[in-house]
Amino acid sequence: MPRRKMTPFARFFIVMLIIVPLAYFGASWYNGEDPLNVRQYLGLDGQPKTEQVTVVADDKSPDADLQLRIDELEAKLKQCQDELDQLKTQINNQ
Repeated sequence: MPRRKMTPFARFFIVMLIIVPLAYFGASWYNGEDPLNVRQYLGLDGQPKTEQVTVVADDKSPDADLQLRIDELEAKLKQCQDELDQLKTQINNQ
């Protein structure tokens, strides 16, 4: 018979020291991360996968459509500038 009896909190604490790290590493592994580079040690790590993103110019819209869009935006800009000038003169007159 042991002289000292382990308290329930001590048992809980010792179990948590084992379970929490295992849960962390398991969750990391499940999410695709490798916290201790275990895959390299086990030989499971193949060539790293890299995504290649290619940017393709939008050739669907011809130059005429772009020029039309530019003209529309310039007209809107002129209208906004005129409204701004009118508001500035109203503020200065008050």
